[in-house]
Amino acid sequence: MTTPTSRSLFVPTTLGRLHVQDAGPADGPVALLWPSVFMDGETSWGAQLADLHAQGRRTLLVDPPGTGRSESVSRLFTMEECGAAAVQTLDAAGVDRAAFLGLSWGGIVALRVAITAPDRVTALVLSNTTARSVVLRERLAVRLNALLIRSGIAPGGLGRLVVSGMLSKQSRNQNPEFTTHLAQAVDALDKAGLARVVRSVLAGRSSVVDALGRITAPTLVIGGAEDRALPPEPHSGELAERIAGAHLEVLPRVAHLAPREAPTEVAVLIRKFLAPLG
Repeated sequence: MTTPTSRSLFVPTTLGRLHVQDAGPADGPVALLWPSVFMDGETSWGAQLADLHAQGRRTLLVDPPGTGRSESVSRLFTMEECGAAAVQTLDAAGVDRAAFLGLSWGGIVALRVAITAPDRVTALVLSNTTARSVVLRERLAVRLNALLIRSGIAPGGLGRLVVSGMLSKQSRNQNPEFTTHLAQAVDALDKAGLARVVRSVLAGRSSVVDALGRITAPTLVIGGAEDRALPPEPHSGELAERIAGAHLEVLPRVAHLAPREAPTEVAVLIRKFLAPLG
């Protein structure tokens, strides 16, 4: 019988000490899950864990800097450093290779690992994410927003703005409990650390569009038809077009948090995608 595991790891990484929840069958194939900006691992991916464990998969659920039980960051950082931190997490858990499941920021991280350390990646699930950098106008707007976040200036609270930008209207109406939880969780984050994360991820990331053709891992791309942060076109569509053999699914009435907004549909997609891979 497969032995289940559930333990907290505190991993020294290039981004500081990260909290990682190691759970599921101890000897099963591993999935590393990295969340979106503004949220911890459970808030982004929690609705998918039971199904992954039922498939016999062990999960490494990352709390990014400044969320959950992870340390906040004291400086700006690159997405390449995030990729290195993900690999360091595998090393700390004694894992050679894993499927990388990334939501938004997590997908940006997963792409870096798949490009720079392909031998560590068995598969990619890229949800609501991008390979692109941002243009100067967008970069300046993000920096201004980061200043407002740091100063605590947000009409009605930052959480309210994040909820309206990340969840579709249907998601907010059908799941008011999660909507409230997300808003409260965002409002509770360390504002200085969050501002650094926002600048690093949303303004400072480089483009890896030209490197997508080097990715050899089987890839599932998931987009939300109502995603205003990273619309399926061009972002999800570009990933599916440039990564050889990638499969694209765009979910209706879903915005930026597909694994939470459409948990059953996403679980089915992930199950069908990962099952043939063992």
